[in-house]
Amino acid sequence: MSQTKAQLVDAVDGSIVDADIVGLSSSKLSGTLPAISAANLTNIPAANITGTLPAISGASLTGISQDFVKITDGSWTSAVASVAVDNLDTSTYKYFKMLWNHIPTDQGNRLYFRWRSSGTDATAASYDWNFGRAYGASTNYIAENADKVELTDDMGDDGWEGCQMEFTIYPQGTAENGYHGNALFWHGIYHENATYVRSVSGSAFYDGGTTYHPNGFKLYMSSGNMDSGNYVVYGLKR
Repeated sequence: MSQTKAQLVDAVDGSIVDADIVGLSSSKLSGTLPAISAANLTNIPAANITGTLPAISGASLTGISQDFVKITDGSWTSAVASVAVDNLDTSTYKYFKMLWNHIPTDQGNRLYFRWRSSGTDATAASYDWNFGRAYGASTNYIAENADKVELTDDMGDDGWEGCQMEFTIYPQGTAENGYHGNALFWHGIYHENATYVRSVSGSAFYDGGTTYHPNGFKLYMSSGNMDSGNYVVYGLKR
């Protein structure tokens, strides 16, 4: 058999061993090509890529916005007296978003909120709050100089009752001006009993002065415990 630069034949089994073949039409090829590395391939159009890409790490990616970051989450399936979230980084995050739901242990009690600083509740009578509930007719609740925030009216304790809420939590950081911050906004639904569902929306402010900078908060019931529930907290960067 004659040999050329483009076709060198192995002396043992007759296979072609030289890869320096150019200008060969794909219609002239048959069989299965051997697996090769694509490490040095460049400028391949995305439209020509098929199949599933392998899992890769995004640790070194840059230029991707990460202003909305998951901070923490939690869940429980046996009764707890309260749920506290502490050690919030208020220098990095201006606002916090929390999705929350729970079922109380006892019928006819309300969900409360307090700010915390270094693990200690703010119990001074400096909370101003209001919320409205709607169920065909609307009812408004309001308080000034209270020692906590009331988030709901009385709710039921059956398996699908309790409440489902979304919170915007705005602690006053050292970057805030004057009395800005230490505010809370919420909306959601709760069930008074099996047939009475209530829509609720409210806001609250804690007048702790210009130097009170909380880094946590607590939710608890007016009486009894919280039987089961879960939550997730996200931070919004400054």
